Amino acid sequence: MLPMPAAEPFDSAEYAFEVAWHGIRALARIDRGQVRLWGRDLRDLTGRYPEVQALAAIAPPETIVDGELIVADGEGRPDSVALEKRQQAANPEAVARAVGAQPVTYVVYDLLYLSGRSLLTQPLVRRRPRLSEAIRSSARIYVVEAVAEDGLALFDAAQERGLEGIVAKRFDSPYRPGQRHPDWLAIEVVRRQDFAVIGFIPQAGDRLIEALIIATYDGRGYQPAGRVAGGFDGSTSKRLRKMLDAFPSAPAPPDARWDDDRICWVEPRIVVAIRFSEWDRSGQVRFPIFSGLRPEVSPQECVRAAMVEPRQAVGPRIVDIQLPRLPI
Repeated sequence: MLPMPAAEPFDSAEYAFEVAWHGIRALARIDRGQVRLWGRDLRDLTGRYPEVQALAAIAPPETIVDGELIVADGEGRPDSVALEKRQQAANPEAVARAVGAQPVTYVVYDLLYLSGRSLLTQPLVRRRPRLSEAIRSSARIYVVEAVAEDGLALFDAAQERGLEGIVAKRFDSPYRPGQRHPDWLAIEVVRRQDFAVIGFIPQAGDRLIEALIIATYDGRGYQPAGRVAGGFDGSTSKRLRKMLDAFPSAPAPPDARWDDDRICWVEPRIVVAIRFSEWDRSGQVRFPIFSGLRPEVSPQECVRAAMVEPRQAVGPRIVDIQLPRLPI
């Protein structure tokens, strides 16, 4: 289940509010003393993140949970640069080194099956207490502590701590596997979205890429959404260029705005996270900044979701919110 973007933070007694971690989405199944881990694309991630095996000792058997893998900095905040480095570790030797250099924490925020029984149709208000009873935060496993009603205060606290936003989830929402639904709302400090890469402008020298051409998928094809020229360093640009050079060529879109002989058009094979200020009237993002690779996301998942306007409470509550701290 995936959130839709919300226009602004809000208070509501109908929602649970929690920090947006912006990690690698992953499902974990605990059974017979072992933990199996799958990404959003159902790719098996078990061998790449051995830290999650700690779940086997603290969770009931035949249980499935939903959460995110993050690498935290010294303040307990998600570190996207360190997470991208960790994602590059694939073989056993590299993974063993990465466990020491960029250890992951598995942030658990939903309970889908408990002791073999499906909870998918149960509302969040029932799933969440059962999750807290079944699994306690320990070592590299963190069970989310949500805040009821006070979304504005949590958003302000997240912003002050340098976090990227919060997520609001309706208490009465069932779990809808694979669906993006307004029962879950992402409220970002700075807008952030996944885009498919459909082209690039090469550059000589250490940087190798002048700009990425990004796009959204509308069900029929890919619609260009802008050029991204900032946010990637020399190392990242080399990695991107190596991947893009290996992709098959693609025709340019039938739009005069993209008549540029410098652009190398490629088939959409990779997804990147982009921060930006807003969409303009022509469907282009303004002030886009590269925020990382998203290997677990399919290019066809990069849809432009409609912005949800949440219902506002009568007036904001003045409360002091303490952000959760990871047990590491």
